Amino acid sequence: MAEKYFLGCMTQQGFSTEFGRLMAEGDRFTYILKGGAGTGKSTLMKKIAARFEADEHVVRYYCSSDPASLDAVELESSGVLIVDGTSPHVFEPDYPGVRQKLVDLGEYRDDELLLRSKDKIIAVTDKNKSLLARARRFTSALSNVCTDTFNCASSCIDRDKLDSFLMRFYRKILTRKGSGSGRQDIRQLTALTEFGCMTRKETLDAYMDVYLMHDEHFACASLICDKVAAEASHRMFDVILSPCHVLNNSVYEHLLIPELGVALITANPLNEIYLEESRPINLSRFYDKPALSKYRSRLKMNRLTSKSLAEEVYGTIAAAKSVHDEIEKYYIDAMDHDMLDDVAESIILEIKHRNERSLADDPTS
Repeated sequence: MAEKYFLGCMTQQGFSTEFGRLMAEGDRFTYILKGGAGTGKSTLMKKIAARFEADEHVVRYYCSSDPASLDAVELESSGVLIVDGTSPHVFEPDYPGVRQKLVDLGEYRDDELLLRSKDKIIAVTDKNKSLLARARRFTSALSNVCTDTFNCASSCIDRDKLDSFLMRFYRKILTRKGSGSGRQDIRQLTALTEFGCMTRKETLDAYMDVYLMHDEHFACASLICDKVAAEASHRMFDVILSPCHVLNNSVYEHLLIPELGVALITANPLNEIYLEESRPINLSRFYDKPALSKYRSRLKMNRLTSKSLAEEVYGTIAAAKSVHDEIEKYYIDAMDHDMLDDVAESIILEIKHRNERSLADDPTS
């Protein structure tokens, strides 16, 4: 199973991630990687993930600014997380050495070599910050427009008709009691990227029943995610909810129920998701059309405006990524890559030793 998500995404309030909740839960141990661009954090995580993948389930969390780059890895059976703890997703240890460990990759950097390009590095770094700030402003504007559409549509949902559908839907998919605790985890399945509004579709390969909810107004799909998640949790199924980034992560866009192999995925004008093997659900039937018609011109304007704003967001993120690549070149050249391999091996050995101690301490093993 290729379970992949984004660590977080850019919202109206800046970068947002729920990964801190994952770090705080249970008895997980987290390696927090520090170091600037090009210090090998993603490469290190890829090596560790590849080493453990044959023996346990590995979850990968990617960077929304660079979807090919890893921001975090979860080794499920080992109870270990490895995460990039640098801006914009800064993490610090609450219990150093006990629950978290800082790994400073900057120790293996030749700062004297960097100083020779001091002015150039400062210039491209400032340019990158400026572009990301511009992307955030466009994201804020996009969020405002989409929120207006959501608010208009929310008041036009035929709740009785929707509730009737949901009662039938519960009988179809929730055919038994779950074996979990009814917990609700938050994972970012869709995010704004340089390639557009991107969804990590690989994660859906493990789901047998994928329902694609077509909703050009966001509101009905979000309500369905809320209600189905609540009902599934009540029946003791663990669920995964994915926030809608253009609505400030205040509403949900997708819902996964791993134990049942059921996924509810929203297709909207921004993400334009198409899944060939999915079961389509057209949500337009749950909107009160006379009520919605009162907002016709407003919704049309929002649709056109959001498309233009989204293109500006994608283009600006792409420009920032190009500048970030320039920054990385300086730091890649200044890194001791042999030492980075040693660091990866050291972390791998630590994880294996921790697993061995856990087995030794477990009286049932």
